[in-house]
Amino acid sequence: MRVRLLPQALTLSAFAIGLDTFVVIGALHEMAKDLAVSPATAGRLVSISAFCYAAFAPFNAWWFRSWPPQRVLLLSLVCFIAGNGLSALSPTFNVLIAGRVVSAYGAAMFTPTATTLAAQRMPSGRKGVALALIFGGMTMSQALGVPLTTWISHALNWRWAFYCVVFFGLVALALLFILLEHRASRPDPTTLCVTQKSRRFPPAIWGLFCVTLLVVTSEFIVYAYISVILANTRLGDMPVLPLVLMAYGIGSVIGNIATGLLTDRCGPASVLSSVIVLQTAGLIALVLLRESAVAALAIGAGWGIVSYMYLVPIQHRLLGLAGAASQQVLALNSSVIYIGIGVGSGMGGVIISQSGVSMLALIAGVIGILALIPTGVVMRKPP
Repeated sequence: MRVRLLPQALTLSAFAIGLDTFVVIGALHEMAKDLAVSPATAGRLVSISAFCYAAFAPFNAWWFRSWPPQRVLLLSLVCFIAGNGLSALSPTFNVLIAGRVVSAYGAAMFTPTATTLAAQRMPSGRKGVALALIFGGMTMSQALGVPLTTWISHALNWRWAFYCVVFFGLVALALLFILLEHRASRPDPTTLCVTQKSRRFPPAIWGLFCVTLLVVTSEFIVYAYISVILANTRLGDMPVLPLVLMAYGIGSVIGNIATGLLTDRCGPASVLSSVIVLQTAGLIALVLLRESAVAALAIGAGWGIVSYMYLVPIQHRLLGLAGAASQQVLALNSSVIYIGIGVGSGMGGVIISQSGVSMLALIAGVIGILALIPTGVVMRKPP
C-alpha cells in the first residue's frame, strides 16, 4: 500500500514545490505596495530564489550524500514550510528575502531526492510513471496553483498566498511521514563518486546549456513581471491576470503532453527551433498588446503551450551526448534553468526601472533570437 501511494504523495509534494517557485509572480504587485518597495525591487525575490536554488542543489547533493533519501526528503519539506511561513509573516522586505532563501534551500533538496526515491522504491515497470507524476505535479502547480494564489493575493492579501503554499506543504509532509519507511538503508557510496573523466563534457553539452540559459532568461524577463505588465488590464470588472495565468498553465500542460510526440515525430532540432521562435513572438506580443484583455488571454494560452516544450528536445540531445554522465548533466541543466530564471527576472527589474515596461519586449526578443544561434550549431548533428 505504501509503495502504491508514494507516487501520489510525491506528486502533491512536487505541486507544493512548484507553487512556491512562482507564487511571488502572481502576488508581486500587491507585495510591492504593501512593503513599500518598487515592483522592480520586489521582483528581485524571483532572482534571489532562483540563484539560491541553483547554488543549493549541487551543495545539498554533496552535503547530504550519506543520508537516506527518506530523511532528506522530510527535512527538505520542513525547511520549505518554515521558509514560506516566514515569508507569510514577514514584517519587512528583508525578512521576506530571508524566508525565500530558506524555502529555496528546502526546494533545492526536494526534487533530486524525490526523483531518486521514486526510482529506488517503485517496481521497474512503474518507474517512468512515477517520475512523470512528480514532474506533472510541478506542471499542474502552474495550471491550477498559480492562478489560485494570484486570486487569493487579489481577493484577500498576498500573505495568504504564502499560507496556501504552507498548507500544501504540511499536507505533503504528513503524507510522506506516514508513507516513508524510516529505517532506510544508506545510499551506496560508490554511486556517489564522480570521476574526472565524467566531468569532461563535449562542447555540444556546454552549447546546450547556453541554449537553456538564453531561452529561460528571455522568458523570465517578461514572465517575472507579468503582474506588473497586466496590472491595469481588466476583463469587464475583474483583473485579467489570474485568467491569463490559468490559460498559461493549462497551455503548459498541453504542451508537455505534445512535446514528446512531436520530438519523436519531427526530431528535437525542428521542435526546439520552432518553440524558440514561437515563444519569442509570444513574449513580444504580450508586452505590446497588454492593454487588450482578449489578446492577453489568447497570447497567454499560446505562450503556455510552448513555454516548456524546449525541455524535452534539449534533454533528448543531452542524453545522447552525456553517456554515463547523464545524471550529472541533467542536474547541471536544472541549475542552468534556475540561473536563467534569476538572470531574466533581474534584468526585467532593471529594464522596468530604467526604461519602462515596453522595453521588456525588445530585450526579451533579442535574447530569444540569439538563442537560435547555438541551437543551430548543437542540434545540427544527431547524437
